[in-house]
Amino acid sequence: MRGHLPLRDSFSEGRKPGGRGAVRATHRFTKRFRGEEKALISASPPSRDRGWLATYKYEVARRVLGPALIVAAWVGVTEAGLVGGIFLPKASALWHAFRGMESTYPQALLSSVTMTLTGFALGTLLGIGLGLGMAYSRIARELLGGVIDFIRPVPVFAMIPLFVLWFGIGRTPQIALITLGTSVILGVTTLEAVRNVPTVYIRAALTLGASRWTVYRSVIVPWILPHLLGAIRVAAAASWGLDVAAEFIGAQSGLGYLMVVRESYLDTASLIDIVITYSILAVLLDLLIRNAQRPLTRWTERQSARGIVGTIIGAR
Repeated sequence: MRGHLPLRDSFSEGRKPGGRGAVRATHRFTKRFRGEEKALISASPPSRDRGWLATYKYEVARRVLGPALIVAAWVGVTEAGLVGGIFLPKASALWHAFRGMESTYPQALLSSVTMTLTGFALGTLLGIGLGLGMAYSRIARELLGGVIDFIRPVPVFAMIPLFVLWFGIGRTPQIALITLGTSVILGVTTLEAVRNVPTVYIRAALTLGASRWTVYRSVIVPWILPHLLGAIRVAAAASWGLDVAAEFIGAQSGLGYLMVVRESYLDTASLIDIVITYSILAVLLDLLIRNAQRPLTRWTERQSARGIVGTIIGAR
């Protein structure tokens, strides 16, 4: 209650609020408040700013901790013999299996990466182009909307036998399958992103005299770009799975075809090696898209000050 003494001094002793007593009391109160504030600051915990290098090391350590625990558990279980080698081989068996595939692995890797990236690029261009075209033109939306709504619920894997029948065995059906799966994801996402553009931006541009094409190019496309990049990351991850599914049936080369061959020999270690390879490829492609996302969406709130949501919930 000591903080109320200056007010009691200025009023209960018969002094006028605007007199010298009130001024001295206010001065004493301000001085005492500043002293307490300095004491609180000096007693507060040290700053969490440990420098960018220490922060980077801390974040890397947190990201590596989860996979490291999984690997440690795997090594412990396999070395203790709790699980049979045909179900979960040892780490040394994975290395020996990888060395045994050295002659065929580079060619299979190059074939799968080439087909996946080609189908992903074609599907991205086709999906975004269809979405923007249907959003811009009502005629295009009426002509193509029903077709996309019919194809979208159909499992892409169900199209594999038809693609093999139509395009034969080789790279063409695999690229067509990846293109189809990627384009469906991005086409629907692009159309929905355009529909969710705030009308206040469009009305403001029209009020300033912008044409329909200018509004579309200067307002709609920049606004939906962050949403499209997120959908592109999803489509990139799905393209690797589509490549595996396509190579299971109609391929003569590639990592998926190599998995089929090694499966016939019950070579679990080789199968795990190929799965790890696919995971690394997917992570690298996702990392490439994320690095391209930063300069392309630098103007968004998400890239400036890490966004208001991250500030509220304490994300770093």
